[in-house]
Amino acid sequence: MSKFELIGGVGIMGYISPMDTRDTYPVIDPIFGIDGLRNVATLQEMVDIPFERRRPGMLVGVNGGEIFYKLKNINWDGTIADWEEFTLKSDNNIDKEHPNGDIDGINTIFTLTHQPIIGSEHLYLNGLLQEEGGEDYSISGGTITFTEPPLSGSRIRCSYRY
Repeated sequence: MSKFELIGGVGIMGYISPMDTRDTYPVIDPIFGIDGLRNVATLQEMVDIPFERRRPGMLVGVNGGEIFYKLKNINWDGTIADWEEFTLKSDNNIDKEHPNGDIDGINTIFTLTHQPIIGSEHLYLNGLLQEEGGEDYSISGGTITFTEPPLSGSRIRCSYRY
């Protein structure tokens, strides 16, 4: 362990750019050297971001991050048309759902409320993450099929995106 680690530092490797703390625009830029996400109060503040600070694909949160906008890769005209609303596909999350089905030591088939996005599910049996693909279970649509029936009294939880 280095002396640096002993005082709570974190060792990193790579280029560290200078930072101007007066600037919070979202750019990864060798000229300005600032990165991050810009949050503004109004749409007009977003539209007013100077052209030299704009980068195609940059994200800006408006009104405390209630809505996010992504800068288009076009010839900007300085209007709201330069931006498109950006939504994350993770709006539809289910955490710790109790799949429907009898936990009786015989039943192997359980159903979810929604059909998960393929590969997004995390299935837990008594707190242990299960392996998909036939090792511990398989999934088709919203139907889970365990390889071995869960013992009576077991806890099944599933988190997923749909």
